[in-house]
Amino acid sequence: MRGFLVIAAVSLASLVQAQAPLSWVEVGVFAGVSNYYGDLTQDYVVVKESNPAFGGFIKYNMSYQLGLKLNVNHGQISADDANSDRADQQLRNLSFTSDVTEVALTLEYSFPGLYPKELRRPFSPYVNAGIAGFHFNPRAFYRGEWYELQPIGTEGQGINFFDFREPYSLYELAIPFAIGVKWAFSERWNLGLEYAARWTFTDYLDDVSRTYVDRNLLIEENGIDAYALSNRTGEFLNADNIDFGNNDFRGDPTNNDWYMFFGFTLSRNFIAGTEEGFISLDKPGLGCFQPKYLKKHTKKNYRSTG
Repeated sequence: MRGFLVIAAVSLASLVQAQAPLSWVEVGVFAGVSNYYGDLTQDYVVVKESNPAFGGFIKYNMSYQLGLKLNVNHGQISADDANSDRADQQLRNLSFTSDVTEVALTLEYSFPGLYPKELRRPFSPYVNAGIAGFHFNPRAFYRGEWYELQPIGTEGQGINFFDFREPYSLYELAIPFAIGVKWAFSERWNLGLEYAARWTFTDYLDDVSRTYVDRNLLIEENGIDAYALSNRTGEFLNADNIDFGNNDFRGDPTNNDWYMFFGFTLSRNFIAGTEEGFISLDKPGLGCFQPKYLKKHTKKNYRSTG
């Protein structure tokens, strides 16, 4: 009986050790495109306004399901009323472009989980969410020159008459969340595909939010450039600008703007006990990566992947 208990205890200890969560550090890069959703678009994604984006991340995998991820991403967002099929938006005739650089901290959950050691679970979808801080700076192209829009005050920012319209900050917060899939093609290397959206705490990614400002008041307080870049209907009409007043809406102040990333990730796992090198030559499922000489002369002695 004592012998049976010893054997049972050893077996149970081995089973617990085999099923114990694996923790490791993962470092990777991102490459893809960035996009925008806000006052200058009616579609969630305008493909022709997609711009290159890139970034990097470091992730602490607390287990094969749960991880804490720190991202640094950079991309460009843009939009143009000319892309719309709505007549009122084409008439408004506004456009912008802005670089966006963010730092995001997210909690990531994989299901059923990624377990790259011995390729026990080499493929898993995942979701994440957290908090992000980012910098942006909307610009517009007008008569052969680029203008930074925030200092100009196109919606009357800084005018005493609008005491609630202070210049908006170019540094803001966002709620990031993402969905993706990841494949461990060796114990050390993963390839992923991710779509990440950011709901921001600002409605001024595009410099558009509230109402127009009376022509004379805006020119007197903020200058002719503020008026020229605020009301561009005349360029569309090939005539004088439409005369808007302080109560005519230029944008929608009830909804904040979004920006998004979509692309591929390549990451490196740093796991204690794994072999060094780019790929594992003695792990199941990797025969296509093995040199022909090694395939022919290496004895196959695979461990169970269950």
